Amino acid sequence: MIQQIALVTGASSGIGRATAELLARNGYYVFAIARRLHRLEEIRSDQIEPIQLDVTDGEAIRMAVDHVISTKGKIDILVNNAGFGQLGTIECVPMEAAHRQFEVNVFGYARFMQAVLPHMRARKSGCIVNMTSAMGKMTTPGFGWYSASKHAIEALTDAVRGEVMNQGIDVVLIAPGLIRTEFVPRQLELLDTIAHPTVYHEILNGLRHLLSNEPQSPGPAIIAQAVLRAVTSSNPPVRRALPLDSKMAVAARWLFGARLFAWAVRQRMKLKF
Repeated sequence: MIQQIALVTGASSGIGRATAELLARNGYYVFAIARRLHRLEEIRSDQIEPIQLDVTDGEAIRMAVDHVISTKGKIDILVNNAGFGQLGTIECVPMEAAHRQFEVNVFGYARFMQAVLPHMRARKSGCIVNMTSAMGKMTTPGFGWYSASKHAIEALTDAVRGEVMNQGIDVVLIAPGLIRTEFVPRQLELLDTIAHPTVYHEILNGLRHLLSNEPQSPGPAIIAQAVLRAVTSSNPPVRRALPLDSKMAVAARWLFGARLFAWAVRQRMKLKF
């Protein structure tokens, strides 16, 4: 078989790293993309080639895609995974931080899709996997900006799927719930940089309580396996939520309705009001 070429963003740790390594073990040549080159160098191999860039840099993305095409001649798979979580209340997160959340989580995905789609379209073949979140279908107090970015990814992905489905290109959403990676500790570090008045402290404690089960959550391998199944399937799923907590949360939001679901969330966060 002709070797498949994959691009994986956010590949220096967590889900991105697990995905890059799993694809490589299954015969793909992987361009592993992230800002932290020293972390990418840890996974460099005959099947994994690191590329250092920031997904907010459109010119760097164009140059990276040009490099892939000039050296490999095609792009079969794009896994959009790079992102971070800006927690904090809507009132208190500075607009600069909110803009950064969208620049990375939304426009970073869009920049890569715009860069690779002409090449996939020319070959009438390809698969784009966009990593969203359980928060792509709901939100909770303190997750507003992050959830908004994931809602946006859901909308963009559904739109682009309809736009390219007659061109031989598959577009898949994968929605992880709580996964044991570096992601949650980084979210909490960012949260600590945001000044909040006392009235919000109960909500901040509730956020920490919601995330406290992260050490007992599945590792990133479960999501990497879902990516592999999607890109090797002749009929990949439109959207896949996992593990079980992600599926249940989305189902509960739909079944309960907005008011009852909001009450259940506040109970889970141990809020008194």
